[in-house]
Amino acid sequence: MAADKLGLVTRSHAGGYVVFLPEDGVTLNCQARGRIKKERSSILVGDRVELGELDLNRKEAVIIRCLERSSQSSRPNIANVDQVVIVQAIAQPEWNQLWCDRYIVHFQLEMPDTMPILCINKCDLAPGDQALSLRNIYEELGYRVLLCSAASGIGMDELAEMLCGRITVLAGPSGVGKSSLLNRLEPNLELKTGIMENEFGVGRHTTTASELYQLNPHFENLMLSSTQKSDIAWVADTPGFNLAELRCPEPQEVMWQFPEIVKLKESCRFSNCLHLVEDGCVILEEINRDDTSPVLVERYLSYASIMQHSQEAYEERRSTSTKIESTTKVTGGVLIPKLKGKYRAASRRKEKQRVVYDIDPDEEDSDSDDNED
Repeated sequence: MAADKLGLVTRSHAGGYVVFLPEDGVTLNCQARGRIKKERSSILVGDRVELGELDLNRKEAVIIRCLERSSQSSRPNIANVDQVVIVQAIAQPEWNQLWCDRYIVHFQLEMPDTMPILCINKCDLAPGDQALSLRNIYEELGYRVLLCSAASGIGMDELAEMLCGRITVLAGPSGVGKSSLLNRLEPNLELKTGIMENEFGVGRHTTTASELYQLNPHFENLMLSSTQKSDIAWVADTPGFNLAELRCPEPQEVMWQFPEIVKLKESCRFSNCLHLVEDGCVILEEINRDDTSPVLVERYLSYASIMQHSQEAYEERRSTSTKIESTTKVTGGVLIPKLKGKYRAASRRKEKQRVVYDIDPDEEDSDSDDNED
């Protein structure tokens, strides 16, 4: 048996966990120690774990404990993520401004300490300079933008350089080419990919679970420095998810996810303005000007759509909460249903008051007179 070592969880399944051991460069099949199961501590893909009872010959070990996480993404549920790359296709499926902005807002809320990176894939299918125009839009807002093509190899060196030495999540709708990008970087992965099979340009799910993939072997063929080539890149190819599954911000949070709205807000005379229908709002005036940039208009439409969805979700939560509070009560920290009046026993205090009020005042006076005699 080897001494305790540290490993990285790269996949979880019904039978246990797959853990990579950096010191030995091997992958082990692991079980969680019984104490961890009893504590119901969750072990996630991306967790750094301490291993015991190592058997390198059989490639087995036991997870003793989970180290503290530096970050965690709930959708997808992965720990210790260093950066998120949002993959969007410029065609097949067709570029969708709202989709892109919703993903950006989602991951800004998920990981507020890092800016999401935008990867525009299938640039070989872009008409004219559309790809460059999109990059200019988001770079001016402070986002890093990569123009790539898994089919032709455009931008692969830049993408590989950005992945080195980090744990990265590739996120985006189905069909935008997340798995294809990974296969281009590391052909040995042989990840399942799909093709566009309908006229609407909607992708089909080919990735069904999150898993960390090691990409460093194929980096030897890329134009990277010797230091970068020695760094392991871990990338999670995640299942695509739709707009309804993206994290919905609170109404007061939405504005802060749009840098251009925040900048214009400084000139707005209303301190609590939502910039939707308010008369005299400087942002609405800017949007309605004839010479307003079409880019600002498109981004504002995304802002208004996300704000509307946020307000609807907020009202639904509030109404549901009111109904629950009116029919339940907390007893001993547990939420239990309230009984209707006809089923509820009277309290001791009310019973005591009823007894006092049922006494006849005349009888009480006569009793007092008898006592005086």
